[in-house]
Amino acid sequence: MISKNKIISWIKLMRLEFYSMPFVVYSLGALISYKFNGDFLSINYILGYLIIFLIELLTVFTNEYYDFETDKLNKNPTRFTGGSRMLVENKISIKELKTALLFVLLFLLILSGYLLKITFFSYQVSFLLVIGIIFGVSYTTPPLKFSYRGVGELDVAFIHGFYVILCGYVFQKGILDATIIWVIAIPIFFSSLVGVSLAGITDIDSDIFVSKKSIVVLLGPKNTLILSTACSLITGIFGIYLYYVFSSWQLNFLYLLLPLYSIYLSYNFLSKMRIKNYEIGISKMIIRSMILIALSSFIPLIIFI
Repeated sequence: MISKNKIISWIKLMRLEFYSMPFVVYSLGALISYKFNGDFLSINYILGYLIIFLIELLTVFTNEYYDFETDKLNKNPTRFTGGSRMLVENKISIKELKTALLFVLLFLLILSGYLLKITFFSYQVSFLLVIGIIFGVSYTTPPLKFSYRGVGELDVAFIHGFYVILCGYVFQKGILDATIIWVIAIPIFFSSLVGVSLAGITDIDSDIFVSKKSIVVLLGPKNTLILSTACSLITGIFGIYLYYVFSSWQLNFLYLLLPLYSIYLSYNFLSKMRIKNYEIGISKMIIRSMILIALSSFIPLIIFI
């Protein structure tokens, strides 16, 4: 019988706070497919999301395993950085995590095989499944170890921006034949890059110690804030562009919230640069950047509904 404390520890290890936006973006892709093609396949939608969920779960578990030493060294963990702390605090053992990893991977492969069957072994579905597993697991897993080679943040932004929305569409139809989906994904990508880049600021000391080349380690906190400012403004610019793209659609004016909020967020980042201790208040900055991600994701969802 598993104890209540053990169940809570596993839930914390899963870090469920990171799963909501991928679900929204995945649903957006499926909704765009329905609007353009007139069909909604519920079994494909549910099965596809379970696969996305398992890829994210596998990514979280492998990250916890391979970042164990980094997390132990991190003296400034937050809700968004420093891992779940379940391994560090010995509430879940390495052996238990390895067993869970095997079960998640096995379940993922079974569901992926079934999705391939019901999509008639679509080449594009196959490609997305392989890419998702590789890019997800390789965030911290050898030999690629994206987060240790300076491209971890790009990996996360790609998965949460382009990849998930493409899955939502392609898992429905089997092929990607709507170019507009790429443009809709751009502000989601850049807003995601803002948040994930900021998250590395509190981890900088432990990352340097284990030679983990995050954006913050490579650029420094000040330049990371400059990069986040630029990505925020790019998000706003594409908000204006999409406002005109959907000029004949109801509620297209909602896209104007992106440039307005991106300007506000950029002002916050630039103000933060005046403070030498960049770690102070960084959690608030991350939460504010998550609002930009939410706007980038929910606005097109509302428009297409």
